[in-house]
Amino acid sequence: MLASESLGVRSMAVEVEACGTKILIDPGAALGPKRYGLPPDEIEIARLAELRELIRKRLRTAEIVFITHYHFDHYSPDWAGDLQGKLLFIKDPVRNINRNQARRAGEFIERLIRAGVRWEVAEGRRIELLGGEIVVSGPLWHGPEARFGCVVSVAVREGGTTFLHSSDVSGPVLEEAVDFILTQRPDILFVDGPSTYLGPRFGLKALEVARANLLRILREVSPRNLILDHHLLRDLYWRRWAEPLFEAAEGRGVQVVSGAEFSGKPETLLEAERKRRKLRK
Repeated sequence: MLASESLGVRSMAVEVEACGTKILIDPGAALGPKRYGLPPDEIEIARLAELRELIRKRLRTAEIVFITHYHFDHYSPDWAGDLQGKLLFIKDPVRNINRNQARRAGEFIERLIRAGVRWEVAEGRRIELLGGEIVVSGPLWHGPEARFGCVVSVAVREGGTTFLHSSDVSGPVLEEAVDFILTQRPDILFVDGPSTYLGPRFGLKALEVARANLLRILREVSPRNLILDHHLLRDLYWRRWAEPLFEAAEGRGVQVVSGAEFSGKPETLLEAERKRRKLRK
């Protein structure tokens, strides 16, 4: 785990080594511009600089790179030159994409062309590795509303072990994202969770559906590790929402953890704690 909300920034950047190949998924990180009406403080800005430096360092040594969609917490357009010589798979920049992401994708591709970087569309790909494979989903909606466009999920398999990076499926809240997870049967599932911090703006029914879907995944797949992070970890009280998941996991040998916990690091919810830090000053 390179960066995530539990480590202090908005990100799902992860490095996976499988079959002797270094794979980097979503090399980007950002800060929430406003939270509780407050901008990021110097602590968050310093953490972002630290983790972006780490991500970029790992990006330079990666052999295969995936960009699951065009939100700045998932890719870094100014790093286009670092992608030279990589096998680069990107979310389709034309199909199943909203206007804002299509504009960003077009600008990013212009940077790639100027840097002499070749790329391929990620959707539906199956990449063979020596002793494993990478499987990419088709286009999946970025949560319950179509206005955010689509993303792709990425499953990396080595021998009998599978790691799955959900990207921004907001739960998962929709059946197509659940189906991909059930089909791939990951041993380690890294999922973004729903935006509980938005409450009714996300949709109370959608929050219930997301939890029900995660419970279904626990029952039908029983991954060794269920890593909850990203959208969900923007909520200081995320464990309250996830309590039924902890209970269901207990008897199934499943560890439900944040990205920080999975990495053996302290949980640092800097965005969610922004107001508390302000009040302490």
